[in-house]
Amino acid sequence: MSYDFPNTERLLGVIKSANFNSVADQPITIRSQKYVVRNIVVDNASASLTLAAGGIYTGTSKSGTTVVAAAQIYTALTGATKFLDLTLASAVVTDILTATTIYLSLTVPQGTAATADLYIFGDTLP
Repeated sequence: MSYDFPNTERLLGVIKSANFNSVADQPITIRSQKYVVRNIVVDNASASLTLAAGGIYTGTSKSGTTVVAAAQIYTALTGATKFLDLTLASAVVTDILTATTIYLSLTVPQGTAATADLYIFGDTLP
């Protein structure tokens, strides 16, 4: 008996032009009902993100499972051609998630107008 396992790693969600000068919840629709987050990439910053800090959560107002901790800083994003792999929270490394919307929620805004694109990659599960 043979099994055909297709590559299930894929883009799970994206937020284009996320506002890095806001502490409001910014929803990211996830394109799977059951998944494992493998990495999150931020790029295309409109300005050097010297002050922005914050995380990603499965619930609003920084609730639910922490996907990326509130202490995440974005200083490596000095312009549109730079990218940053976010540090996943320890719980997410072993958790299967089912939230169909997760939230970028900064704790410290940039202080001036700034945007960037955020991509969530992972494995979809049956």
